[in-house]
Amino acid sequence: MIPQISQAPGVVQLVLNFLQALEQQGFTGDTATSYADRLTMSTDNSIYQLLPDAVVFPVLRRMSRFLPVWRRSRAFTSLIFTPRGGGTGTNGQALNQGIIVDMSRYMNRIIEINPEERWVRVEAGVIKDQLNQALKPYGYFFAPELSTSNRATLGGMINTDASGQGSLVYGKTSDHVLGIRAVLLGGRYP
Repeated sequence: MIPQISQAPGVVQLVLNFLQALEQQGFTGDTATSYADRLTMSTDNSIYQLLPDAVVFPVLRRMSRFLPVWRRSRAFTSLIFTPRGGGTGTNGQALNQGIIVDMSRYMNRIIEINPEERWVRVEAGVIKDQLNQALKPYGYFFAPELSTSNRATLGGMINTDASGQGSLVYGKTSDHVLGIRAVLLGGRYP
């Protein structure tokens, strides 16, 4: 039997301490610990349910201040973080009982479209249909075609190497990724 969320447990004190430390470090994104906010992040397109302790919504420019907070303190090394895009994965990969790092609220900008060289630069929370709408005037689109393309984010597609209808012709997501810039655990950008 699949476990179901049957009660509204409180937030673990360690998580509250972490969120307070974030605020003290100047974190300018949003955080959420209410049961309603956590419940919305407890499911994805899979059959699983995991109620997180908190949700963090980082702003990319401030991301470098986010991760180093828990690396500096041994108290926070036991915390579990999971990035989340649109929650369209079917294997529960966007779920955890720790802290969800939601990429879709603020990290959803199309930064640059270079039609001559046929590439784009986007943030992880850009939705596939949003990107394709921006590419349409240039006669381009981002493949593969997904049934969840109106909510699937590019970060999530890269994470799962999404494929779908037309992937035999156009390839899967990894066939269209030229590079990734990510924030590492120490807060560095490689």
